[in-house]
Amino acid sequence: MGAVPVAQAQASVDAATFPAPPHLDNPDNLYYPDFLICPSRTRPAPTLVPMSESLATLAQQWLAWKNTAKPSPATLKARRADLATLGEIIARQLGLEPAPADDPFERWLSVLQPAHLGRDAMISAFATYATDHAAASIRRCRSTWTGFCQWLVVHRQLLETNPVEFVEPPKARKWRPRPISEEDLARIVQAAQRPYEKARNPWPELEQALCALFVGAGVRVSEAISVRVGDVRRSPTEHTKLFVTGKGGVTRTVPLPPEIVDVLDRYLESRKERVGPYKPTDPLIVRPNGQPLTANVVDHLVRGWFRRAGVAPPPGALAHSLRHTYATLLVENSGSVPEVQRLLGHADMATTQAYIDVTARGVEETAMANPARRLLRND
Repeated sequence: MGAVPVAQAQASVDAATFPAPPHLDNPDNLYYPDFLICPSRTRPAPTLVPMSESLATLAQQWLAWKNTAKPSPATLKARRADLATLGEIIARQLGLEPAPADDPFERWLSVLQPAHLGRDAMISAFATYATDHAAASIRRCRSTWTGFCQWLVVHRQLLETNPVEFVEPPKARKWRPRPISEEDLARIVQAAQRPYEKARNPWPELEQALCALFVGAGVRVSEAISVRVGDVRRSPTEHTKLFVTGKGGVTRTVPLPPEIVDVLDRYLESRKERVGPYKPTDPLIVRPNGQPLTANVVDHLVRGWFRRAGVAPPPGALAHSLRHTYATLLVENSGSVPEVQRLLGHADMATTQAYIDVTARGVEETAMANPARRLLRND
């Protein structure tokens, strides 16, 4: 009998010393790769490739991660809408059927996975999105998806590169406020004093108070909706102040002139009669049924003011044009950009500076107030 080759002898020893359990002979076994039990075996261990989570699950995790920065409800709502809207476009372009869900966020993102977020798919989706969205909306949606995809790259390692980086953003145009004239503002304020004669449940004091917040405190629509009764702080020695929580959850203080306070007091008295008692934590402005205002209700009321005043509505949100007018009048009459910035709650002074550009009178008066003029006179 011939000699047994060394390799064969070693294999026999391995088999005797390290007998493989029966279940290891299954080539689909993923938990006990046989080469870890018996080094001499040459068959490679199968690779476990887990199913990727859906974008709906991942997007929820990303939003929760972003919540540590305390975004406003409006910001959170906008992010979900951006994710859902572009997700729908991508899913439709890929021919994917939506999931059976009422929420567009779940319906479209549930059928998508990170593998669907290729460069070409993202470029095509944003090209479609851009056909019926303004430049500001495109920039916001791009910002949302940039943040989400970067999180998938860095924190989850589910993408190798950020596909949104290949999407060219729209050119940013210099922003200009759109105030209305002081004469038109006077007509709008007068129109707010008398509700629409055919309104089902007219409430003059409500419309007067809402108008006072816009033209007398310069609040945004979201701020007018969210301000509470207790946010109106009174003092026997100082002006009454309104504490407003604006973008980014930042709270600012707006001193209220006595005329504005009187309007709010009349509204609160009428509210007791119509709706009943209120608490400091209750919304300041409510509808006749006692429910909080919504952005749609505010827009309906403001449009009625413009219509009854006979003022042509400017482009954009009408209530915001009243805020622009408030800011423009402050700049014209005070010339103090930092103080106006604080009253408006602008994070960037460049935003407030834009009101200087549309306030020719304020610029001229500031230039004419230069004391060096007298040094140049030939008196």
